[in-house]
Amino acid sequence: MSGLTNALSADVMHSVSWTLLQFLWQGTAVAALAAVLMALFRSASSRYVVGVGALFLMLAAPVATFFLQARQGNAVVGQHHSEVGSQKSIASKDVTALPKTFLRVSPLLDTNPWLVEAWLLGVAFFGLRYAGGFIFLERGRRKRSYPPSERVLKICRTLERELGLNRTVQYCECLWLQAPAVIGWIRPIVLLPVTTLSGLSEEQLRSVIAHELAHIRRLDAFVNLFQVAIETLLFYHPAVWWLNKRIRAEREHCCDDVAVALCGNPLAYARALTLMEEWQSAPTLAMAAKMKRRSIGV
Repeated sequence: MSGLTNALSADVMHSVSWTLLQFLWQGTAVAALAAVLMALFRSASSRYVVGVGALFLMLAAPVATFFLQARQGNAVVGQHHSEVGSQKSIASKDVTALPKTFLRVSPLLDTNPWLVEAWLLGVAFFGLRYAGGFIFLERGRRKRSYPPSERVLKICRTLERELGLNRTVQYCECLWLQAPAVIGWIRPIVLLPVTTLSGLSEEQLRSVIAHELAHIRRLDAFVNLFQVAIETLLFYHPAVWWLNKRIRAEREHCCDDVAVALCGNPLAYARALTLMEEWQSAPTLAMAAKMKRRSIGV
């Protein structure tokens, strides 16, 4: 990792470290603004839009800071080069003094290599962690899943038509999950645990599958992937994790609303969610139905 930081110029190292430090207050400010705005809206969909918008701001803020800092650094270098050209008699002294002048721009420059290396190690750790999660899900789907029965598949296709889904959706029964979940982006797959298929009535099963299909219709998998990327890059800020937790909660509330509106029985849906609440939840990288009684008015 030190070899990578050694390959970076002093200008880039300074810009990255300054960006990481500046995001401490930027991320806090964006999260505070999002919390206030979310408190003003009653609908889950509005709070979800606010949360996703705030997450985009959290990405835009450090990107803008980096380019602004790099531009200022280039201006400082250009100024010194002009001074060197106008004062040839002390050119060698100015060139030698350039790094020291750059140091005075920020007293934290001495710690830049350590700061950037720690950040890169964190990004690598979370990147490998999420990559391992994707591999686990794909391996489980390929080796420990099988097609559902005709009865279940008929329910799924009927719900697709009622929701107006035109995308190709694959369904799999599995033993390695305890709650239904959706994986995949281009070709989504709905995973239906055997415990769910055997432990719920047909009406409850319709509601739960409708919840998962709502994720597909809303393209939630792409937003979830964006959240994973932000968590990997800005892992060190607690506000990022708080905001992503709120976004995921509001996303589940939105899909709960779709399921209740489609199936028309909030009580049956609440009972189904209560049963599944006792089962182990799905992995973070999958989007599973999670129980929020207040989101369905029960």
